[in-house]
Amino acid sequence: MKLTPTKSCGGVIVVHNYGGSKEEMLGLALRIAKTGFTTGVIDLRGHGENSLLMDEKVLLDLETTLTFFKQFGKVTVVGHSLGGRLALISSADHAIAISPAISKKFSPKTQEMIRNLRDYRVKRSEIDLFTIMGDIPQLEHDPENVLIVYGSRDVPEIISECEKLVTEGYEVFKVDNALHVDIYTLEPTFEAVINKLQEWY
Repeated sequence: MKLTPTKSCGGVIVVHNYGGSKEEMLGLALRIAKTGFTTGVIDLRGHGENSLLMDEKVLLDLETTLTFFKQFGKVTVVGHSLGGRLALISSADHAIAISPAISKKFSPKTQEMIRNLRDYRVKRSEIDLFTIMGDIPQLEHDPENVLIVYGSRDVPEIISECEKLVTEGYEVFKVDNALHVDIYTLEPTFEAVINKLQEWY
């Protein structure tokens, strides 16, 4: 789905989390489009209307969309959780990762929570999400092309990894009282994302 402003200054692709869908990201996408960016939202394989099974080739869905969006100029990927991880390893010019799932390992408690609350929303192959997460890279963008946003009440592994990125020179913005499941719907997140896009473009 593509949102096109009257005058576009570049392209932005918004990517959902594991078990999410493009419809859930429309609020964020609309806010971005209103500031002058041609904005797309996609269903990753195994999610929403994408008929492919979720597997280790999930990054291809984003890269295919990126190829299309390059006609609008520079492209930024804004992703939440799994989408944030994919943003950080994509070929986009810039990446904004909201609560990115960049840890290589997740605790048994976190894994159980995700399987109980998210697996039923995904059409997946036999390959487990955590196997996929362990196999794909964590971060491949230079710090000047990245913004990390996370919540003060986020998943413990995400908080830990985001705090580490501060010491590595990445710009990291913490949203007070935000949970993993609502951070991409909150005004401070919208403002952080839009301000950074305007700075880059």
